[in-house]
Amino acid sequence: MEELIKIHSPEFNDKEISYIKDMINKDLKKTKPIFNLKGFLFGWFYLLYKKAYMETLAVIIISLLMLQIGFILHSFLFLIIGMFAPNIIVGWFFYFMYSNKIDRDIEECGKPIDKECLSKKGQKSWGMVILSIFMILFLSWPVIYGVITKQDITTEQNKYINKVEKLLQDSNNTK
Repeated sequence: MEELIKIHSPEFNDKEISYIKDMINKDLKKTKPIFNLKGFLFGWFYLLYKKAYMETLAVIIISLLMLQIGFILHSFLFLIIGMFAPNIIVGWFFYFMYSNKIDRDIEECGKPIDKECLSKKGQKSWGMVILSIFMILFLSWPVIYGVITKQDITTEQNKYINKVEKLLQDSNNTK
């Protein structure tokens, strides 16, 4: 198993390989979370770089759920948790998530295991990271534009709702 992990991810040291091997073998008594600095600093971008797409999606969904709870409850705590949760999750649970990806890759390469297939699946990808950065910029461009030009970017419907709320507050204040 260690040889397969080295073929898949040659950048890991012996301690990391041993940890991932224990995770794949479901020997959870031996495994305790090991902190991964790159995962903590870059969050789900690091998972994208390592081509762990399912794990990336799970981390993003958890983060978005925390942000939604924060908006619904008007809770600053949940907003902060939603912003930093991806980096904390990836930092502490990177090896657990990545061992799932390695296990899937080993199964996909068949038996006997095709080492060339495994090596190819372990390659890194800057493409998805760059694409996700462009998507974030594209989706947040209206907000960035509004901040830079100091223009109101709310829709007509939002402006109407704001006027109605202001009128209701004014009528309540005059009573």
